[in-house]
Amino acid sequence: MTPSERLAPLTARLPDGMNPTLIEVVEQLYLYLVEEAGLRRDPSEIADIALGQLDRLARVVGGSGFYMPKGLAVALSARDKEICARFKGNNTRELAREYGVSEMRITQIIKAWRADELAKRQRQMF
Repeated sequence: MTPSERLAPLTARLPDGMNPTLIEVVEQLYLYLVEEAGLRRDPSEIADIALGQLDRLARVVGGSGFYMPKGLAVALSARDKEICARFKGNNTRELAREYGVSEMRITQIIKAWRADELAKRQRQMF
């Protein structure tokens, strides 16, 4: 099935002239429900659910300067957050042993966390 065929039930319900970014958001909501959440309903109902979620998001955060991080803040697991909180600069080996991962993985977690923190601080400047 092509992507356009997969999205057809949703596309049929989109209002004319809808903002392209909002179309992308609602398409991703729809695809998540169909492909990952495994929602077993009529595709038209799933399209209505996705549009309802978009409407709710618009009512809650619409009109604001909304920034959605690309995933690090969301993807950083509780374990990774704990590692970052306990990192002292010279205890990579100890953390790696304690959490059962390589020193390289600890370094990657810290590097990603630092990049995210820097990005947050830079956004606050503007």
